[in-house]
Amino acid sequence: MKNLIILSFILVLSACNGYDDTAAYKHLEVPPYTETGANTFGCLINGTVWADFGEDNVKSRELFGGSHLIPNKVGSNVFWDVSRKDSLFVVSAAFTLSKDGTVLRQEDIVIYIPKNGNLKGVHQLTSYDYQLRYTNWITGVPHFSLIRTPFTVIIKKDTIESNKHIVSGTFSGTLYNGAQTDSLRIVGGVFDTTLH
Repeated sequence: MKNLIILSFILVLSACNGYDDTAAYKHLEVPPYTETGANTFGCLINGTVWADFGEDNVKSRELFGGSHLIPNKVGSNVFWDVSRKDSLFVVSAAFTLSKDGTVLRQEDIVIYIPKNGNLKGVHQLTSYDYQLRYTNWITGVPHFSLIRTPFTVIIKKDTIESNKHIVSGTFSGTLYNGAQTDSLRIVGGVFDTTLH
């Protein structure tokens, strides 16, 4: 019986280490624009599909009993920025691609928009505080919106329905690395989130 338990444990560990979502990634598409609080997020980055996808191998949890896979999910919130004395709406999504238990891509996109009343309308993200940030966590290189090339976010819906606060919109523009030697063109961006 003891050997059976040990064998089962080894098989479970092997299955976790062999996680592979490369086949599903081949079918990845930018989600359609919706206004239902579906918690979707996606765009094209330099012509390649980027969407909330995959599972994250959380290495930081190794101290607490080993790393494990958790699903990436779209998150959004409104918080008060003490230093700037105003509120920010934040929506973020993560993309992780793994093959045989090895993380090949780990990226996220975070949008920061000032919230002064209803969010609905056109937002030009032009500063460090109000921006869109894309980070490739494998290379450690972030790309940001800049003052000289404002990034456009259009919030089409900001309402409460059936006890859910739904915020939906579109986004597009160009992001630059810190040295401004590399750029990423984002088009067709959509998000549909429920505030938490």
